[in-house]
Amino acid sequence: MSVLKTQGFYASNNQRSMVRAVLWEPKGAPAAGVVQILPSFADHAGRYDEFARFLAKEGYAVGCADHIGTGLSVAADGERGALLPGEHMDMLRDADTLRRILYKRHPGAPYFLIGVGVGSFMARILLGAFSSSMAGAVLIGASQLPDWAVVFREPLERLGEALPESVSSAAAFNVLFGKLTRKLYKDDSELSWLSSSERALAEYIADPLLGFPQTREMTGEMLELLIKGSAAVPAEKIVPGFPLLFLSGGKDSVGLFGRGVVNASDLYMKCGASPETVLYPVMRHEILHEDGREKVFADVLRFLKENTFAEEVPCS
Repeated sequence: MSVLKTQGFYASNNQRSMVRAVLWEPKGAPAAGVVQILPSFADHAGRYDEFARFLAKEGYAVGCADHIGTGLSVAADGERGALLPGEHMDMLRDADTLRRILYKRHPGAPYFLIGVGVGSFMARILLGAFSSSMAGAVLIGASQLPDWAVVFREPLERLGEALPESVSSAAAFNVLFGKLTRKLYKDDSELSWLSSSERALAEYIADPLLGFPQTREMTGEMLELLIKGSAAVPAEKIVPGFPLLFLSGGKDSVGLFGRGVVNASDLYMKCGASPETVLYPVMRHEILHEDGREKVFADVLRFLKENTFAEEVPCS
């Protein structure tokens, strides 16, 4: 099936930015379902072209947008890496705007949410509001912050404040998960936690929209998403039996080598969802870019097909 790729912009909820969105849609056929990808914090939609094309060729319409302060959702290059306090909420509202755009383009098609990295924490926040209008969700590179970080956030916030005034997102995560990273990876690269693939790391380094320094305020907004995304979701906010798929690298320090992923999955099981967890033993954090990612693509497609249904789900 051929794929139609389009790009556009819509106004951010922060009332000062324009959000870049990319759509991949099956050409000449109705979509079997709609997939919205929430990229990680300092990521951008263009990096999901291979994955999105794979899903679109299987009949799914895919949408992904750059978060404000990242990618092409900036008025000028100098604004990349900068957010104002509280704008993590605008990121969430912007994601909901794209959700509504996708609903209007493909009314009645089952809707799936895929969150990657920090985007998986954002997805968990959105699930508490919109699970009744979703067919399922996939959380990639997810984890669960310890209870002390969620309830007593001051230590985590102090750690964020201890970071340099300007630091890349990759370096910030390297500091936050530094001891685990040094325990597993033998080199001194701040990117070693992302991937074991030399090809993937070379592509990351060569991408002009990645690796930019972010302000301390932007790092604070990232921590807010990690904290809020790790909070327990009340059972009444999740549809009973809601399908969830957790995918993570077995050597992902963010996922605590699987332990953080299982802890997150257990939270949703307790509130009535139906989570499934798949760990890829030799992969690290960015499993959609690792060597052997075809297996990850296939597992996502299997989940989508298992939970694609014909009846219309209302947009709430």
